[in-house]
Amino acid sequence: MTDGTPSTVRTSFRARAIKCDKAIPCSSCGALGIPCRANGVTVSTPEHPQRTAESGEYEKKFEAIQEQLLAIQTALQQITQSDSHPAVPPSIQPAAAQIPSTPSAPLFEGQSSFNNEILIARDAAFSAVATSQSGRIDDQVSAVLSSLRNSLDRQQTSATVVESSAQSQAELLPREFLIALIKKIKATPPFYLVSNSWRDMHQVESLCHAIYFPVDPISAGSLTLLHGLLYYIIRGYLHEECAELARFNLAAYAEFCERQFSNGLNSYEMMRDPTLEKIQALLIGITKAQEESNLQLCWTYLALAFNMCQSMGLHRSAALRHDPFPVAEAKRHVFWSLYTIDKNLSLNLGLASHFQNHDIDAEFFTPSVNPQYCPWDLMTLTTIDFATLQGRIYDRLYSTSAAHATEEERLKAITELSNDLMLARGRLLGIDVSQGLYAESLHGMAACADFITESVLTVILRAQTRASDAMAITSRCYEAAMRALQSHLECFTYFRGRKTHKQTEYVNWILLYPSFTPFVIVFIHAITTASTAHLALLQDTVQSLELFKGLSRGSARLYTICAAFYRAAQVLVSSEERLEGITKNRDGSLIMPALDRTIALPNVEWPENVFDSHMNSADLSMFLNEFIGANRSVMDILNSDYMNES
Repeated sequence: MTDGTPSTVRTSFRARAIKCDKAIPCSSCGALGIPCRANGVTVSTPEHPQRTAESGEYEKKFEAIQEQLLAIQTALQQITQSDSHPAVPPSIQPAAAQIPSTPSAPLFEGQSSFNNEILIARDAAFSAVATSQSGRIDDQVSAVLSSLRNSLDRQQTSATVVESSAQSQAELLPREFLIALIKKIKATPPFYLVSNSWRDMHQVESLCHAIYFPVDPISAGSLTLLHGLLYYIIRGYLHEECAELARFNLAAYAEFCERQFSNGLNSYEMMRDPTLEKIQALLIGITKAQEESNLQLCWTYLALAFNMCQSMGLHRSAALRHDPFPVAEAKRHVFWSLYTIDKNLSLNLGLASHFQNHDIDAEFFTPSVNPQYCPWDLMTLTTIDFATLQGRIYDRLYSTSAAHATEEERLKAITELSNDLMLARGRLLGIDVSQGLYAESLHGMAACADFITESVLTVILRAQTRASDAMAITSRCYEAAMRALQSHLECFTYFRGRKTHKQTEYVNWILLYPSFTPFVIVFIHAITTASTAHLALLQDTVQSLELFKGLSRGSARLYTICAAFYRAAQVLVSSEERLEGITKNRDGSLIMPALDRTIALPNVEWPENVFDSHMNSADLSMFLNEFIGANRSVMDILNSDYMNES
């Protein structure tokens, strides 16, 4: 391999261009006037004055071109490095890193792929050549097959290798802080990594080594992932008031990492060329978008992460077969984490999920044998069970194909899904959480199992109808909704005296996990039956939500909507007027006799403080018609234009 200098290139060019006729000296060298190396012996040849002069002119021109190219390359690097970057707080004193793009993983293709069929045919042909005893298959056939193999290999390489783009400067946290943070991580594993069953507890340290002391080019995925992990880890230690890190401005560092993570996540480099680290970074971004109730962004990131998982074959066990065990485990972990979020959002938003069960045979990750980590891993695996069930609920009860199911098929599905839900609840409550790290949070999750179970059961039972021309809220659905709200109030009692960050856990992990359909079911019963008991339950629920409303954008939005519904229920129940279009049966079920019939609110005088600026009585009436008449999901309706905060 040459060093790329002009003299080396010229020598290499001559060596390739000259054809030796084995004479001493050979006629070609003699014509060019250069030394001849025939049979390893250097033989001087008389120089031809004219050709020597022409060769010198060519050499000068070649050197001039090389100098121009070098000048252009230097100018381009200077232009790239002079790009402006976001301002960084002076207290952070960041370092800088060079971030080029990196090669992506080979594209995964299934058995139906045309390229896959070509590879199979190629291998079969080589096998035939190797085992053939016949003289009919000669060297020419082997040469053709070799040509095919080389062509396919070149196509595979060109599809996966990405040219490095111009490098950009990236700001980094000071090394002194990172060293102290890594020591703390080793001494006390951070809550974020433990609670999310993160496979590699040393990944932060590895990323810091790769980025602060780079041997190979630093990828955009690595830097974005590092900032995402650091944001949650620093935030966790900030809540715990960590003494070892007290001398550092953790709040400023967390804010810096959050900003850098967001910038990296939305960069062009993150949108192409899938890698494991990019998918892990997207998982963190999806979690963050959920916390902020930015469901549209969450769904967008999910779509991108899903496409990357497909490209890398994370949904297929065969694609991970040759990976080292830690790498395969990390891939399984990130895949099933994305799967869990996708199935939950799919049901809550009323949208078909990205991850389809019929195309997945990936194995689960292996639970840790460490008793401190094992309960969290088992909890995560049980959550996958819940997510799989949520996917089946959507497919069998709320998808387009489910709308064509017979009443018998629907009732059978409701029964099966309800039973499976109770089994999943039993598995979750059967986990021994006593020895786990951060056991308090594990106990809190177990204490909330009934709230999640009854909320999901409400969604299942809501799909039950009485006749083909009617929509109903059955007594079983109503009873499940009541139990769900009562379970929430028990959870509220458990968390109300906890620290703020523990209350935030409940909001992000539990309260916003289901669709809060139970509140809507109880609200409809209250305004239909004028029940003061139902009204009191709604009031207690809204008061509990008020305590959490300042913890996140999602909890604030949930409180605002539920408070408006409660105030509307107050007016309707006190007026003793009835909704038009809904009747109550003796068994407590509510029936809307005809699907084309409209639910109308009674003509009452609405006080000014009943609705906020984003909702009015017409919106409430439309909500009821879409929820009951059109069978739309609560979250889907609440995110509609007419009820959107923005």
